[in-house]
Amino acid sequence: MILTNLHTHTTYSDGKNSLEEYINKAIELGFDSIGFSEHAQCGYDIDCKELARDEQASYFNLLDELNEKHENIDIFKGLELDSLNGEYKGNPDYTIGSVHCLLIENKIYFLDYNAERLRELISVCGGIKPFITKYYQELLNFAKNVDYDIVGHLDLYTKFNEKKPIFNINEKWYKDIIYNVIEELNKLDKIIEINTGAIARGYRSSPYPDLNTIKTLKQLDSKIIVGSDAHTINGLNCYFSEVENILKSLDIKNIYKFTKNGFIETSL
Repeated sequence: MILTNLHTHTTYSDGKNSLEEYINKAIELGFDSIGFSEHAQCGYDIDCKELARDEQASYFNLLDELNEKHENIDIFKGLELDSLNGEYKGNPDYTIGSVHCLLIENKIYFLDYNAERLRELISVCGGIKPFITKYYQELLNFAKNVDYDIVGHLDLYTKFNEKKPIFNINEKWYKDIIYNVIEELNKLDKIIEINTGAIARGYRSSPYPDLNTIKTLKQLDSKIIVGSDAHTINGLNCYFSEVENILKSLDIKNIYKFTKNGFIETSL
């Protein structure tokens, strides 16, 4: 069973619940651990509350104190870094690297704010294929240049594709790009997240990446982790049992989790 989550946002960034509320909910769910991954300050004016760089070290100290206070659950320190700027302060246990937006001619375009803004970004890039190409160039450059652990929501741009279709994820050119990207991420020893956050927020009925991509992760023997990208305590284990069934149906028997000894492969 999946009894942990490393992708968690509290009121220190853009989440709705406090650290203690999440910890209590995790204990209620029978979790053996929980990790907190606030958005690290990226240095740009964006539509998202971030954990200021100068506050990160003290925030990690607070998490250490909470870990000592709660003996029946392990509490881990994380940050979600943005490709705009991967710098941070302090000593997190792990980091998530994500591409939330693209910077084009000094203007920031968000991938996941709403479908209309995403369509604008695609238009600026010259169409869906140039956009996808540019997105993965950004993602791979980020992965090569910043030593983070987990690739967050690999295909975030599909957040709206289920209810407001923008392109066909079954086209060969798209599958080929995904295959090549995953090969490169494997070479960099990145752990790739299966993210259920869009389900909790009502945008999707399935996790991202999509099922085809999960099959590619299996084919290429990628390191996989499951995260809920929780912004409320009610989303902490969103769709975890369903994801577990999906993985088992594909004969994926192991995923990664973080422990006191670092990342380890563990059976479902």
